Amino acid sequence: MRPDVLPIEPISRSNHVALHLAHRWFAYLEAPGGDLNEHLNIFHPNVQLSGHRMNHIFAHDHQSLVAWFASIPDEISSHHVIHSNYSTAENGDGLLNMVVAYQAPGASRMQGSIISYETRIEFSPGAPRFIALGKTPILSNRRSSYETSWSTNRVLARVHAELGGLTGASDSVRRVLGDEVLQLSAQVTAPEGSSEYDAVVSAIMNDPAGVRVVQMRLIDDVGQSMPSIEAAQVIRCSDTSL
Repeated sequence: MRPDVLPIEPISRSNHVALHLAHRWFAYLEAPGGDLNEHLNIFHPNVQLSGHRMNHIFAHDHQSLVAWFASIPDEISSHHVIHSNYSTAENGDGLLNMVVAYQAPGASRMQGSIISYETRIEFSPGAPRFIALGKTPILSNRRSSYETSWSTNRVLARVHAELGGLTGASDSVRRVLGDEVLQLSAQVTAPEGSSEYDAVVSAIMNDPAGVRVVQMRLIDDVGQSMPSIEAAQVIRCSDTSL
């Protein structure tokens, strides 16, 4: 390694939890039929949802957040997280910033934008939740073809829950990936609201250095907070340290 290149740290458990919340948040927006009461559990009772660098407040508590959800059209949409950065505030809160590619098919053309998200997360015992979310469009998304992200966000919500050690999540993925994941991605293109689908989750590992690829079969119900993993097996494991 070059002396001026800093080593990459594995994704921390708190970072996994923050990403779990983010992918749950986006998946709920992308397909109708979610359980609103269950979804509200990932938001602080006095959560603040803002836009345009806090120049506009969409919600400041659960009641106003419910009204905001009701104002969103039921049409399909997609939210691809193309970059994220995580840090810890002085009081221990998590700070997750993301760049997200948003799309929604319109009557005459594709609508879309690249959005900067800034979020703050409180790690309450057994119930991590958003305290604040800010979203600001920074570019137009000119991609003309629609690319679904619902199933990708559902899978990643499940995987990050396991790797973050959340109560109630199984450990089928954790057993094969452990705590040394540097980067994580999922390939799955099931349409919004699918009840079962296959996914491929790829992880770049730290120790031993290499790549692990896990094939999964998932059973899903949009009314549940996450899909369940019916089967998971490693289909590739390479060790680049050799």
